[in-house]
Amino acid sequence: MLQLVTIQFLLSALVFVFFKPGHPSNRLLALWYCINVLNFIGFIIPGDLTEIIGIGYLPFLFLNGPIFFFYIQSIIKIEFRFKWIHSLHLIPFVLFSLSRFLIYNESFAPSFYYGAQMPYRILLVYISISVSITGYLVAIFFMLIKHRKEIKNYFSFTSREITLDWFLIVITIISISYILLIFIPLFDFIPISPGKKVFWFNQFNLALLGFILLIFGLLQPVIYTDTPVNQEERRNSQKIKSGRSGLSSEEMTEISNTIMEYLTLQKPYLNPDYSLEQMARDLNITRQNISLVINESIGKNFFQLINEFRVEEFKQLVIDPKLSHITLLGLAFDAGFNSKSSFNRIFKEFSGETPSSFKRKLQN
Repeated sequence: MLQLVTIQFLLSALVFVFFKPGHPSNRLLALWYCINVLNFIGFIIPGDLTEIIGIGYLPFLFLNGPIFFFYIQSIIKIEFRFKWIHSLHLIPFVLFSLSRFLIYNESFAPSFYYGAQMPYRILLVYISISVSITGYLVAIFFMLIKHRKEIKNYFSFTSREITLDWFLIVITIISISYILLIFIPLFDFIPISPGKKVFWFNQFNLALLGFILLIFGLLQPVIYTDTPVNQEERRNSQKIKSGRSGLSSEEMTEISNTIMEYLTLQKPYLNPDYSLEQMARDLNITRQNISLVINESIGKNFFQLINEFRVEEFKQLVIDPKLSHITLLGLAFDAGFNSKSSFNRIFKEFSGETPSSFKRKLQN
C-alpha cells in the first residue's frame, strides 16, 4: 500500500513540475508531494530515516504551512514573485534541522512513546509543529476571506476555481492529518495498534487527499492575469497609485458615463464569464481606473454592477411574449447567468423576490 502511494506521489510531483512549467504554484505542489514521499519512505525502509537523512523527516513538517500559504498567494496575487524576505518562513525548519544534528539524536517517532510518558523536550517539538501548522491554516483562512471580497471587484461570477473553497477544505483535512500523526499514537483509549493508528489517521488520509489535490491542482488556474491591458497600465504596473489614482472629478464622470453607455448598448454582460479585464480591453482604460470609478463614482463593485444589468435583462426577457415558451432558467442563461443557484440568489438579492414570484406577479 505505502509503496503504491509513494509511487503515486512521485508521479504527481513530476506532473506538477512539467505542467504549466515555470509557475510557482505548480512548483510548490510538487515540493509538497516530494516532502510526503520522504514521509512514506520513512515507513517503508527498515530502521530510522535519520540513518539516510541526518535530520530525519520531522523538520519538514515545518514546511507544510509555508508551502500552502505561498501556493494561495501565487494564485491570487497579480505578478507574484518570491522575495528574499519570504525566506524568513524557513527559520523554524532550519533551526530544528540544526537541532537534530547538534542536540536531538533520538527517535521522534510518535509510536515509540505509545503508552509511555513523553519527554517534555519532544512534546515541545510536537506542540511547535502543531502551532506552526495551525497558525498557517488560520492565516490562509483570513487570506481567502479577503480574496472572496476582492474578486467581486474583478469578476461578475463565482466558481470553485475563483473562490478556492475546495482548497480550504483540503488544507484543513491535511493539517488535521499531520497533527493526528503526531498525537494519536500517544493515546491508548483507541483499541488499535500504534502502527494502524498512524496508517488510518495519516497515511490513508494523505494518500486520498494527495489524489484529490492532484485533480483540483491541475484544474486550478491562476486567477488574475498579469498582462497589462494597454500601454498606460504597462507603464504603471510597477507603481500602482493609491487613492483616486490621479483622476479628476471630470475624468471620473467621463469614465462612468462611458462604462454605462457601453454596458447599455453592447450588453457584454450576456457573456457569463465576463470580467473586469474584458471591460478594460474593450474600453482601453486601465483596470485600476475602471475599478476605482465603479466603486467611487457608481457606488458599486464590479460584481454588483454587472449582475444588476443581468437582472434587468432577465426581467425584459420575461416580459417579452415571444419568449413565453422558454423556462425561467433558460431566460436566466440568456441574460448572462451561469448557474441556477447563483441566478436565484442574485435575483432575490437585487429584486427582493424570487424569479418565480416575479413572473407570477406579472401574470396576475
